Amino acid sequence: MVAPAGNVEPERLQAGVEAMRAEGFEVELAANLFASNGYLAGNPKQRADDLVAFFRRADIGAIFCARGGFGSVQLLPYLSSELREYPKIFVGYSDITVLLNWLRQFCGMVTFHAPMVAMDIARGLNPRSKAYLWQVLTGELREWKVALGEIIRPGRVEAEMIGGCLSLLVTTLGTPYEIDMQGKILFLEDVGEKPYRVERMLTQLKMAGKLDHVAGVLFGDFTNCEGDGPRDIRQIVVDLLGDATYPVVMGMNAGHGRENLALPFGARTALDGNASTLELLESPVA
Repeated sequence: MVAPAGNVEPERLQAGVEAMRAEGFEVELAANLFASNGYLAGNPKQRADDLVAFFRRADIGAIFCARGGFGSVQLLPYLSSELREYPKIFVGYSDITVLLNWLRQFCGMVTFHAPMVAMDIARGLNPRSKAYLWQVLTGELREWKVALGEIIRPGRVEAEMIGGCLSLLVTTLGTPYEIDMQGKILFLEDVGEKPYRVERMLTQLKMAGKLDHVAGVLFGDFTNCEGDGPRDIRQIVVDLLGDATYPVVMGMNAGHGRENLALPFGARTALDGNASTLELLESPVA
């Protein structure tokens, strides 16, 4: 367990650790897991050192993030692509979006946008989220297909998926860590953002050319992102992507909502904007 972003409450982490052990896993906490610098889990170098140390260890099979918050982006100057020599299962979402995509893009690892220890796992996963997480990570579930929601643009594509929390993806623009979305299925979700802020961020992605050459766009949960007027997330998506030449679909149960299905970034998936489904086509741990 590592804390690349926000500081960790021991009680919540303990509940998550107990749930992990109940699944039969041995758990080891990073050396600086409970370090604190205000809302951060210690200084960036400490957090990066913990992450690198676990990647380099041959006896570690998977690295789970305790929680999100803010701070993952601060680790990037302390990381290098030499981590590609130590591939591991790496799990998190929200602020961890930055690390999920960096490890995929710069180190070639499949990463997992999936529940975190002191958050979803501590609260208790619902049956489908629990099954998808553990069965995919252990290789028991090699393929799956889930129903989505509303089709904004039809079409079907097969490609690897990237993305995550919209507000975190936007922070990489103009930096050396800017995320390459070309030819990828872009998954987007967020929490606590008013519709005008979501529209501002999507507009920035569009003006930066990031939406020109994606294979498709899939929208997950936009939790607590309601506004006071009639212009909602759906209307924003229709206005900005209603003329896209690739499939655009809403309604994936992943992110900050009630259900958080594990999404492998880097494994081949199929987004079907005709049947409104997402399908995992290969085992991400094979």
